[in-house]
Amino acid sequence: MKSEIKSLTGLRGVVALWVVCFHFFPHLKSDILLNTVGNGYLAVDVFFVLSAFLLTVSYSEKFKILNSKGVLNFYKKRVNRIYPVYGISIVFIVLFIEKSSWVAFFINAGLVQCFFNPNYLLNVVYWSLSTEWISYLLFPFMLYLIIRVKIRGEILIIAGLVLRVVLPHFPEMFIGSDIPMEMGKHQRYLDIPYGVNSLLRTIASYLLGIGIALLPKYKIKGNVLIYLSVGISLVLLLCTVRGLVFIPLLSAVIIKQLYTGEKNYVQMFLGSSVIHFLGNISYSLYIIHYIIKKQNVILLSSENFNSLVLIALSILLSYLSYVLIERKLKIFEI
Repeated sequence: MKSEIKSLTGLRGVVALWVVCFHFFPHLKSDILLNTVGNGYLAVDVFFVLSAFLLTVSYSEKFKILNSKGVLNFYKKRVNRIYPVYGISIVFIVLFIEKSSWVAFFINAGLVQCFFNPNYLLNVVYWSLSTEWISYLLFPFMLYLIIRVKIRGEILIIAGLVLRVVLPHFPEMFIGSDIPMEMGKHQRYLDIPYGVNSLLRTIASYLLGIGIALLPKYKIKGNVLIYLSVGISLVLLLCTVRGLVFIPLLSAVIIKQLYTGEKNYVQMFLGSSVIHFLGNISYSLYIIHYIIKKQNVILLSSENFNSLVLIALSILLSYLSYVLIERKLKIFEI
């Protein structure tokens, strides 16, 4: 795999900010903002696609043959990536924000929330960390099987799209389904943030990311493909509902084009210093912003300006988390 590609780090920043705005601005009056910011739940799917793509290009050679040492090192790296900030956030919530049962604590600590009633979630965004973690556990075996059986990238992409389309029609599946959910059911198309179905949602995005990564490089001159993908994505966000199912696929195409390193305006924007900074703190920002949001702090009378101040605070705390925790604290030596 190439060394850091700043535009892909920047993409993480844009996607994280999309999620943040989705949570902080739920009642926008402008149709344009409502259809873009209001569909911010799709940003999580972009995260999943990007993660699957990068893991595939990093491990497609290593996982042609599975061995315990290689798989164990992969898991150690994933633990180092997820757990330091995540674990500290859990302890902070339990000690200072809300009382929690030991059952809820261990469900969250074990990152198995996707198998249980969402009432156990200590932070609403933790569902995606749970499904990502389970996907990490499955990934070495998924990629090995795909390479061994020689499953074509096109087949994986079709499978991911089909799974995403049919998923909203699946029955809810989680332990404790007889207990009413405090968060209520989500009415937004494709927004499935709990239960086994949320794990299937993640796997669908992983299939897209893996499939795009395994496709040969597109033979299209210039930057037509990336501009076309960005343009179609905006049209789908602004003008459609059912068309949103293609956003993760289009994001996968954009990711692959950015990975090639070809110069274009999208690459320049995502690789700029400010956006790259947001990308570096994106993981901490994803976790921290909702902890702040949930406190319902009112500093200004204007709801929108108050949200902007809280977002700025979230970014500041996320930077501190990135510098003091993400960059310094590792659970395993590799």
